[in-house]
Amino acid sequence: MSEAGTGKALLYARVSTAMQVNDGVSLDVQERQLITAAEFHGFEEWDVIREEGKSGKNIKGRPVLQKALKDLESKEADALIVTRIDRLARSTSDFLSIVDVATKHGWRLILLDLNLDTSSYQGRFVTTVMSALAEMERGIIAERQKDVHKDRRAQGIVWGKDMGPMNRTPQELKDRILSERSSGRSYREIASRLNNEEIPTQNGKSWYATTVKNILDRISGEKT
Repeated sequence: MSEAGTGKALLYARVSTAMQVNDGVSLDVQERQLITAAEFHGFEEWDVIREEGKSGKNIKGRPVLQKALKDLESKEADALIVTRIDRLARSTSDFLSIVDVATKHGWRLILLDLNLDTSSYQGRFVTTVMSALAEMERGIIAERQKDVHKDRRAQGIVWGKDMGPMNRTPQELKDRILSERSSGRSYREIASRLNNEEIPTQNGKSWYATTVKNILDRISGEKT
């Protein structure tokens, strides 16, 4: 038998569409599995919490889960039990962020499909490996992007000119921005003057110092 539970467990069940009711992961099916798991882990008190019609794409769009995490953080509950990892999070980053919160605040996360319990050595080992793999993947992607940008610079390719979204700012407006900058006005001052005259950006939005700077950077790139 698993390590005895103490305190209260939150049993989280989620379905995103009505179609899943007949797909073996209905709320009722999950609830039965979760209660069995809570008893197996030795919990004597639990609350079943249901989230219906919510996608697992992003944890921010699930109010029931957000409240559960707050309850766990405030020590109103001591464990979160979920049938499958995709019921909790679809992305590795979301899952690991929940694991980090669990570790920080000292509550247990139990996933039935992975037989994972963060209170055990094996569970902590698995989450550590997953975290390391995610960090390595981010590093590989970052290095790949650096190589792509380096190769583009070597070929003289300018983003916004030779490829990517093209700058549609009228030449007359670009000349004005360049002239005002040459006369000593700051990016913020130029942006303020354009907004006061109700001149929109190429996307129809307000001007900011960064917007002005980006325009001038593109002008500089066009001259090289």
